[in-house]
Amino acid sequence: MKWRIVLGIILLVLLIVSIGWIKKTSWAGSLDSPAALGHAVVDALNRGDVDGLHRLRVNRDEYLSWIWPTFPASRPPYNFTADFAWSNLDKKCVLGANSWIERYGRQDLVFTAIQFDRPTEAYKGFKLLRGTVLIVQQASGKKVELRILGSIVKKGNRYKLLSYED
Repeated sequence: MKWRIVLGIILLVLLIVSIGWIKKTSWAGSLDSPAALGHAVVDALNRGDVDGLHRLRVNRDEYLSWIWPTFPASRPPYNFTADFAWSNLDKKCVLGANSWIERYGRQDLVFTAIQFDRPTEAYKGFKLLRGTVLIVQQASGKKVELRILGSIVKKGNRYKLLSYED
């Protein structure tokens, strides 16, 4: 009888640890490739969905807890506060996303590719894919390179936008 209780406790502990591991390894709202992120951006543009664009980027908590502390500007001699950095980034993204919806929204764009024309930067726990170029096809058939996205954050094998260009 005691071995059943011990076994039950062990299984319960394993279940709790597994749930914690799954929670830590998942990154809410992240996608499995830059191309999936590119498709999602184009879908949001086609819907005219500015909130959808914002859901594709890192949120305040993610930025403040593990992205910002790794950036050189967070340390001496710069010492910009995390709230200051987030506020500036968020304002840039709001302006950018609104601008891109106004300019490219509801145009029935087709995602073609996503490329990066600057070197990737490695940080503790993530990488930044830089120089993002979103290639779309317009309804006329013309392919256009959009430079509307900032860097893309790669954490593990998952991806989110860091920002929108303004």
